[in-house]
Amino acid sequence: MPDLINLLSTIPEEQFPCSRHISLDLGRTAQEVILLSSTHLKTPQLEIILPRDLFQDEDTRTIFIYDEAGWRIWQHFDPVSNRFYKMVYVAPGKSPTVEISGIKMHITQKGDPEQDTLNKLQSLHHLQGVVLDTCTGLGYTAIFSARNQNVMKVISCEKDLNVHRLARQNPWSLEFFKNPKILPVLSAVQDLVESIPDLIVDTVIHDPPRFSLAAELYSQAFYRQIYRIMKKGGEFYHYTGDPNQKIRRLSLATATQNRLKEIGFREVRPAYAGVWAWK
Repeated sequence: MPDLINLLSTIPEEQFPCSRHISLDLGRTAQEVILLSSTHLKTPQLEIILPRDLFQDEDTRTIFIYDEAGWRIWQHFDPVSNRFYKMVYVAPGKSPTVEISGIKMHITQKGDPEQDTLNKLQSLHHLQGVVLDTCTGLGYTAIFSARNQNVMKVISCEKDLNVHRLARQNPWSLEFFKNPKILPVLSAVQDLVESIPDLIVDTVIHDPPRFSLAAELYSQAFYRQIYRIMKKGGEFYHYTGDPNQKIRRLSLATATQNRLKEIGFREVRPAYAGVWAWK
């Protein structure tokens, strides 16, 4: 929507009505529409009136969504979890990310959410077989994993219903729900792994929320379960980021490497924004 607002603001009033090819789904596709005015456009399916008072938000990352309830900012507060969820615009033609209480789900400073996902997957030598994606998020990791011809199945786990609903609404997440190789699971991943038999998974991609939000996903007990379900020769990628580096005696990545070595992984080393391990 920021792209559409910027376009409309550049067209002189005397040029309306006019036709343009624009995207109404965050750059996924483009279609020809009739621009009747700077606030009114028409597609073959419907007419859309843009409420200018709503679009005065000065945060250029804000995304607006249109549904049966009309226009609204793509965000909401969950009083149960006490967390604020906001979908965030990154750049033209790029997939969005989500902020949870101000913390972005993807690294976007030097690229976009999909590139961040690809950087993580490229930390693996061989993406193959049965893949466990421990934290679905918007589904980008599962989507790119399932596109790999060497991957048989992607088990993708998400416990936060708020994030799952955002993925359902996100045009860039459609493939997650349509690819038959992807098995979505609504569960806490620490509960899911306890139900998985030994030596089943070839690859684990662990991209959890920050330590402060999900310390249990950085625990020795969780890592032991991951080790148990992985086949010999399997690979484990673990995003850690670098939170509170200035006050930590050891970086979170270093501490994580130490824990994984103690559990028994044969090789452990730094990787893109985290740690890579080999069983």
